[in-house]
Formats: sequence, C-alpha cells, structure tokens
Amino acid sequence: MKKFIFYIILIVIIVSFMEFGSWSIIQVHQLIKQPKNTEIKNEISVTHTIDGRSVESFNEYQAFYGWSKKDITSKNINVKNKLRKTKKNHKWDLKSKIWFFGGSTMWGHEVSDENTIPSLSSELNHNFQPVNFGENGYNSGQSLNRLIENIDNINEGDHIIFFDGVNDATMNCQSVHGPNGHGEVNQIRRLISFEKKIFKGLPVKGLEKFKNTHTFTFLNAIGKRIGLQDQKKVDDFKHYSCNQNKYAYNVSKNLVRHWKIAEIIIKNKKANFTCILQPNPYTANFKVNQPVRKVWKQATLDIYPKIRKLAKSLDCFKDLTNVFNEDYYIDSCCHVTSEGNKIISKKIIDILFKT
Repeated sequence: MKKFIFYIILIVIIVSFMEFGSWSIIQVHQLIKQPKNTEIKNEISVTHTIDGRSVESFNEYQAFYGWSKKDITSKNINVKNKLRKTKKNHKWDLKSKIWFFGGSTMWGHEVSDENTIPSLSSELNHNFQPVNFGENGYNSGQSLNRLIENIDNINEGDHIIFFDGVNDATMNCQSVHGPNGHGEVNQIRRLISFEKKIFKGLPVKGLEKFKNTHTFTFLNAIGKRIGLQDQKKVDDFKHYSCNQNKYAYNVSKNLVRHWKIAEIIIKNKKANFTCILQPNPYTANFKVNQPVRKVWKQATLDIYPKIRKLAKSLDCFKDLTNVFNEDYYIDSCCHVTSEGNKIISKKIIDILFKT
C-alpha cells in the first residue's frame, strides 16, 4: 500500500513538473511572438482576465440562447443586466438608440469598455445612444433570440445592427453542433448524456482534458517539428462538414434566414435594420501577422461566398469583410485592436446615417 501511494505521488510530481515546464516554455514563446507594439500589448494584458479569471468563466446558462454574462465589476470590463457597459453619447436625444448585436468582436474581446464598437460609436456625429447586446460566442440565431426577448424596448426610428459571420461559420461547420446550432451544443448534449452514468465517457473526457494542457501543446509542437501529424488540426477537422456543399449551404441559409426574420420583426416596429457580414483574418487582402487556424480559414472560404449570394435579396445586407486596409487583428479568429474597432464603428455609423 505504501509503495502504491509512493508511485501515485511520484506520478503527480512528474506530471506537475512537465506541466510547469511546458507552461514556462510556451509563455516564453508567446512573449517572443507577442505584438511588438507596446500599446497593443498593454491593451490586451489589462483586458485578458478579471481578477485572474477568464471572461468566459462569468458565463452562466440562459434559456433560449445558451448563456450570457453574470454581472461584472472591474476597472476595464463591466457588465450589468447582461449588457456590456457602453460610453454615453453626450448628444443623445434621450430616446433614440442603436442596438448592437453580435459575438465577441461586438462585445469587445480584449478591449476595455471605452473601446468596444458600440462605445466608440457614441463618440461620432449622431444623437443616438448605442447599446451593446454582443456576447462572447454568439451567432446570428442567438442574437435573433435575444432581439425577440427585447423587442418591446425598441422604438420607432431606432437602428438595430446584426454583426455576424464568424461564429456561424466556425461553429456550425462542425457537425457536432449542427448547421443551426452554437458553440456549446455538443458539450450540453454530452453533459445530459453523462449525468446519470458518472463513469460513462471518462476516458474520452480525460483525453480531452489532457489536450487542453500545456504539456499536450508542447508535445504536439515538438511532434510537428519532427514531421508528425498536427493533432490539433486532426481534431479541428474531425467533425468538419462544410466541405459538403449541401451542409455548407444549410449553414449559410440559416444565417441569412435569421437576418430575414429580424428584418421583418424590426420593420414591423418601424425601426431600421442593418445586417453586416463581419471581417476576419481570412477575408483580408493584405498580410495578417497572426497564426492561421486552418479550420477557421476553410470555414470562411466555404461559407462566406454563399452568405453573400443568399443575402443579396435582403435590404439590410452590408459586406464589411474588406473594411481594413491594414492589419488590426490580435488573434487567428476575428478580434481586433481598439483602432480596428474605431474603423468598424465609423463605417457602421456612416452606413446608418449616410455621412
């Protein structure tokens, strides 16, 4: 028995050293690869966590659209009643609003409250108050559900923005979520399946936990260097289905259908609706300095052309995939610096008020 306990302790110590060593190497590598621009580095560092917790750790289950943020109070990130804090427009007429819906780019991933797209929009020349209904990971279907929940608060003449594309493509191209799902569908299904059988799926869950460790990241990187298959890429494409034309069409059709439903609802309120196809690093016509996530690039190539084609029938449609002339991206997904958000916010206001 003593020998068994000794071996268990020894294994724990070895694994801990491996994880710490891998973490240290990755941290050094990321430090080297981080943006050289000090302003960008500082912007990311102050908004990456809240009291040591990730932004996603504040998510809680919410009926009809999956999850939303709990209230957050901090220096740079504040959320109250499921809304990110937005700068007040001092020209506001106390009635008219711009309602911004979208995923993490709209919510303001890696930027402070003052540098989100809605906040930056409040500084431009109009008398509408922006409201940030963005949320990390949301796609067009979740935004539509959130719009329906808040439809009674929309007044005649208000502007409603849907800023979509990335999450619909990257998440729904994975068949485990379905062509009309969201990023947590597979996780929720598995939790329901496992809840009555505590040991069911433990090996799979254990392997997935290991793949989230720094040790796995380090070993996978070494494997790629010596010519082994990239296990991250294998996992990324394991359930990828948008290489099938019919599946890709359904993903695109669902997004455009959500926009169409929102357009009908909002027109009935005598308000104004704009649906925007958002930019990401894989729509850029210039060199992007961030690493490529191949599955996300492929999803963009498979889905975006179909969205453009299907959305031509909508009055609301605007394509902002080429809004940038230079690189403002801070990761391989779609998130941009505050300067990038400033360009997007100005373009949106120009569209709304034709300035």
